[in-house]
Order: sequence, then structure tokens, then C-alpha cells
Amino acid sequence: MSSSQDRGPVPHSGRGAGRARSARALGLAAVASGACLLALAPLLRLQVAPKLLVAPADVYQKTTLQAADATYLDVKGRTVRRGARVTAVNTIRGDVRASDEKIAVWDSFTWIGDADSGAQIDIQSQRVAFDRRTAQLLNVRGAAVNGDTSVKQSGIGLFWPIGVQKRTYYVFDTKTMMRQPMKFAGVDRVGGVTAYRFVQRTEPTVVGSPVRVPAALLGLDEPARGDRGSDAGSGEVEVDKVYEGTVTAWVDPRTGIRVDQRQTSRTVLRTKDGADRLVVADLDLRLSDADRRDRVSRTNKTARTILLLRVVLPLTSAGLGAALLMAVYLRARARRARLDAAPPLSREAEPEVHDDAV
Repeated sequence: MSSSQDRGPVPHSGRGAGRARSARALGLAAVASGACLLALAPLLRLQVAPKLLVAPADVYQKTTLQAADATYLDVKGRTVRRGARVTAVNTIRGDVRASDEKIAVWDSFTWIGDADSGAQIDIQSQRVAFDRRTAQLLNVRGAAVNGDTSVKQSGIGLFWPIGVQKRTYYVFDTKTMMRQPMKFAGVDRVGGVTAYRFVQRTEPTVVGSPVRVPAALLGLDEPARGDRGSDAGSGEVEVDKVYEGTVTAWVDPRTGIRVDQRQTSRTVLRTKDGADRLVVADLDLRLSDADRRDRVSRTNKTARTILLLRVVLPLTSAGLGAALLMAVYLRARARRARLDAAPPLSREAEPEVHDDAV
């Protein structure tokens, strides 16, 4: 009978072969994952981010502007109020049903009145449809100014595009019913945010249709029969509304959010002889402190989201993909180095036969 030493070499066990197959499968999985992550990085930056970083359809925003030492015409009292405190409250609500992936529809309503007496000075409404990415206004889906759908809106309106540049933008003006240039005017700090300052100036412009007002309100004598633009015996004269104003907007270039706003305006009644007879509104409206703080907070939050989608996620995806592929490469290189350093295997020797074998 031969001893255990006579059995010859022991073949490799199945456990070692299983480990090798598992390592090979893990390596292939790592290569596939790394390649996918590398391919995902530019997709996140160039396709996913632009689709997500657009104007919201379900927006709801309430803004208050205030003016001190204002002048306005109290229509009911037929008198001019001076030194008044005036408030303009603007509410913007998105029309989700009318919006889609490319177009957003927002409704805006502004009430302007005396902050102390509650007397109404003016009411304005605007419905805008615009490209959710470029912010360009579109005359579709019921777009209107003060309910008038025949008004052709152009330029940008209530929403500014993400990534504002130092250049002139054309912003639609609801007073003159046309787009007006809004020029870059400098860089300021608003609540810790670096904002671009844009200024839109409107020269004296006749707005709306002529109206008839009492001659006495203008400090005029009752017009005689046959006077141009007058009704004999009515005590009224026909006048034009002439508007001029300056809008200053401080815009966060990262998000397109207006973090501050100021609007000075002056409206007068002008008779047909070209004379400005009565100031009906002289306002210097400024965004309230509370709304300014809210907008600064909101713009910082939005900026972090933009940074995450445009930079952090793409870089993280690319970094993880590169790390996986590098780990597989280094592991394969180390294995090859070990194989090259190992001595060559000799042919299997014949079993040794002992003289005392039975």
C-alpha cells in the first residue's frame, strides 16, 4: 500500500476558481459603471440641467412696493392729494393648465392705492405667455394687458432668463404698450448678493385714449361753444394722459431674480394746446424691505440648485466614473506584475516509487 505521499500533486480547488470568476465579474461591472458615469456627466450638464432650469409654471408671488411723499389725483374727491403714502401690491400666479414644457403662462395683477385711506389710484393686469428658457414673450394663450388681447407683447416681461449678462435687454412696458430698452448700468451689492443694475427710461409719452375732465379741475374757465376738444355747457375738456418714468431693477445674474426694484413715474393731463395742466400721479415706488430680504433668500437658494445641477452633479459623476476605471486599471496592472514576477511552473513530476511499496 502506498502512503499519502504517493498520491501525486493535488489539483486546484473549485473555491479558487470561483473567486477568480467573481473578481472578473466585479471588474467588468466596475468598468461598465465607470463608463456609464463618465457618459452621464456631460448629459447632466448639457441636457438634464437646461430642461430643469426653466421658469416655473406653478409660481405664486406677492410683492409690495411703497412710496412716501407721493402725489395723486383722488378721482372720487376730485382733488389732488400730496404728501401721501402709496402702496402698490403685485400678485403673480402661474396658470399651470395653460402652461407646458416649453411655454409658461403667468397672470399678474397690481393694485395701487393710498396706504392710509385705502383710496384706489389705479389697477393694472397682465397675462403673459413666454418661453420658459429664454423668457421671450409670446402672443399666445390669451396674453393680454388690462384684458386687451390685441396688445402685441414682445421682449421679456415678468421673468428674466437665468444667466443674465451685462448688456441691454428689451423689457415690455405696460404703460406705453411697447418694449423699451433696459440698459446695464453697473454692479451693486443687495443684501449680500452681487446684482446687475438695469435702467429703463421712458420719455414723456401719450398713453391710452383721450379722456374728458372738468375744466375746473384743471384750473380752466368753462370752455366756450365751438372750442376745439370741448363740449359747450358740459364744463369738460378733452385731455391726453402723458406718462414718463424710470424703472431700475437689480437682477441676480445667476438666477434672473430681481432682488430689488425702484420705479419713479409721473403722469400729467395735457390739453390740446400742448400744456401740461395737472399732475395726476407722481410716485417713487421702492420694493419693501421684507420683500427684498425674501428675494435675496430665494435667489441664494435657487443659485445653489443651479450650481448643483450644472456643476456639482456632473463633476461628481465624472469623478466617480474616472475613479472606478482607474481602480480597475491599477488592479489589472498589479495582477499582471505579480504574474510576471512569479517563477515559471515546471511540468508535473512523476509520482515517486518507494522500494518498500507493497
